[in-house]
Amino acid sequence: MQLKEITIADLPDFVDSELFRQLTPKPITRLRALSQCHNPRARKEDTALIIAYENHDLIGLVGLLPNWINGQKDQPACSNTCWWAHPEKGKQLAIPLFLKAFALCGQRMFMTDCTPHTLSILGKTNWFEFPDTNPGIRGFLKFNLHEIIPSKIPSTEKLKPLFKLSDRTFNLLLWPYQKVIRYRFFKNMPKVEYLTSLNEELYAFIESHSSNEFIRRSGKDLEWIIQYPWIKAKNTNPSTSPVEYPFSQFVDSFDQYFIKITSPDRTIGLLMISLKNGHMKVPYAYFEDMDTAAILKVIYQQALLKNTVTLTLFNSSLVAAMNSEAHPFIFRKKIKRLMAVSKQLSSLYHQYPHLQDGDGDVVFT
Repeated sequence: MQLKEITIADLPDFVDSELFRQLTPKPITRLRALSQCHNPRARKEDTALIIAYENHDLIGLVGLLPNWINGQKDQPACSNTCWWAHPEKGKQLAIPLFLKAFALCGQRMFMTDCTPHTLSILGKTNWFEFPDTNPGIRGFLKFNLHEIIPSKIPSTEKLKPLFKLSDRTFNLLLWPYQKVIRYRFFKNMPKVEYLTSLNEELYAFIESHSSNEFIRRSGKDLEWIIQYPWIKAKNTNPSTSPVEYPFSQFVDSFDQYFIKITSPDRTIGLLMISLKNGHMKVPYAYFEDMDTAAILKVIYQQALLKNTVTLTLFNSSLVAAMNSEAHPFIFRKKIKRLMAVSKQLSSLYHQYPHLQDGDGDVVFT
């Protein structure tokens, strides 16, 4: 078995190497490698990936995304982007690989969306704290039984066509209600401008609305995220075929864009919208509390215009408004995200406790 550390500077040569071509499954996709190479918060010597392999078989991997706490260059940290071990050959490697990654980032690591299994493993190390995060809300604008039921009860996978038929029927019956909802939420809207890049005004707007954020992305960071995604829609480039890879790479549909909100002659908000397979999220949102109702109205408008199935939000101001204002959903449920912060970063997290929905690597996936 061999172990290999791959830095940000190593990534371009690595994905063109004979080793990369031979490894199965692949430890990283070209999309992710390209994005990592352009990370404005990464140094060339930062570790991006640690892999273990035997002959041509990938046995385990851990990925890291270099970052800064509160946007401060002298406060480096990493989020864990992936952690995988071969179900048979890599059983004894998962923990040693993670510990190596943890050491390489100076024990300054955080995760913003852990699985319960990952959390249970980290809890045994005594190296992490697990802050209690604000609950979010997932609102359903359509029936979606063909995704929900098989995910909860795998034995019903064969019944998926039947569930799809049920969804189409129920959603057709919903159409008159949705027309009324659209009319209600589209009245008296603030001005909305769609963007794929930002200007100095919006850079400053982000800066002035993010002082207490744990990560505190800049406008240029957000442009990098949109310009260099980790996943793409399957029909984006027909000549690019998926490779065997343990994590997401191609989806049925994917889009990310900015929305500048003005009312009547001042900028009141800036949003990054993310749409994947009909599910909408708002990874980054900047606004004053007094404008929350107007911002939420724009988010609802986008969800309806884009014909989305669900809308998920964690921003505490927006969630509070969702609970108190009229909404377009047929069903809502509370959701929780699990976070881990290494003890070396604990004091910084308490100093800058605000998380955006997309912080860590969540915005990419």
